[in-house]
Amino acid sequence: MQEIGLGTMLLNNSIENYLLALLFLSAVYFIIRIFDKVLLGKMDLFVEKFSHSFSVLLKKIIKKRIYPLLYLLALFLAFNELKTSSQIDNFINLILMILSVIFIVLSVLDIITYSLKKYWSKKHRSEEQQKVLSITLFIIKTVVWIIAFLFILDNLNIQITGLITGLGIGGIAIAFAAQNVLTDLFNYFTIFFDKPFDIGDFIIIGDYKGTIEHIGVKTTRIRSLSGEQLIISNTDLVNSRINNYKRMRQRRINFSFGVTYDTPLEKLKKVTGIVEDIIKSIDKTEFDRAHFAEYADSSLLFQVVYYVTDSDYKLYMDIQQQINFKLKENFEELGVSFAFPTQTIHFASSELINKKSEKVVGINKEDQNNFDKDKIN
Repeated sequence: MQEIGLGTMLLNNSIENYLLALLFLSAVYFIIRIFDKVLLGKMDLFVEKFSHSFSVLLKKIIKKRIYPLLYLLALFLAFNELKTSSQIDNFINLILMILSVIFIVLSVLDIITYSLKKYWSKKHRSEEQQKVLSITLFIIKTVVWIIAFLFILDNLNIQITGLITGLGIGGIAIAFAAQNVLTDLFNYFTIFFDKPFDIGDFIIIGDYKGTIEHIGVKTTRIRSLSGEQLIISNTDLVNSRINNYKRMRQRRINFSFGVTYDTPLEKLKKVTGIVEDIIKSIDKTEFDRAHFAEYADSSLLFQVVYYVTDSDYKLYMDIQQQINFKLKENFEELGVSFAFPTQTIHFASSELINKKSEKVVGINKEDQNNFDKDKIN
């Protein structure tokens, strides 16, 4: 009976080779375990001081992605030291390659997902727009997995040139067939990342105005002031000039009023001061100017400019109403009257009218006599 020793051959490999391969795998395993117990905890504490979320991501990538890759690398190196048939070598290399690609892709997607969610949290997106993140991640994951799949096929010595060409032609055909839909989709992402408006903003687009109710993949819905819902494609919105009143920091107000021509000069000079005191006494207003602007047709016209430090239209109207009430109250106390359209007609004296009438009658008689003479002749 043959004695079993380190040099004993088993499946074209000595027991010594198997022990060395097993020893190598054990060493890699214990190194990873020591790193996991000692160094990873300290590194995690250091990273967590700066960002808790990034610390969680780092631990996930190391434990669920890098550790399996290291084990796969150790297996690959261990099997390279053993003599096996070419079929077994090819099968093992294929499995290790596929698993390595999968773990690398998962690591990349983890980083992309973390980055997008971090970007999302900083922008304070509305809950209704959460689906944008899901759509974006779905598209990115699909593209990355397709690239990984093509990479695996290429390493399997499968000709992928025809497949890529077919995908390209099919993609072009689909793009032409759904050109309008894709344009609206890309403009939807333009609205999402550029953020010209948010849900709840009051905007004006050309002849349309209203409040944003819903931002969809193809269309955006706006509730107009008269109550109906306007549905506008995202392409039309992106290509239009948008006035976003929700983001107005302050509203500039310019209004005018007139007083009667018989207002004394002393009272007229007090009008601008009264207007300034009224505006400054109201919250969320900034007085700019008030001037006696011109002699209008039926009034002495004053122009006033002030600012409302809020974008709320209802607040502006409340402030303007308060200014109008106080102007009326102060002008009544001062004895100044607001002007309204009037027309003054001046009549001449009766003697002058009679003289002009006699003169006109005399001229008419003379013209009549001349006409009769001409007729006889």
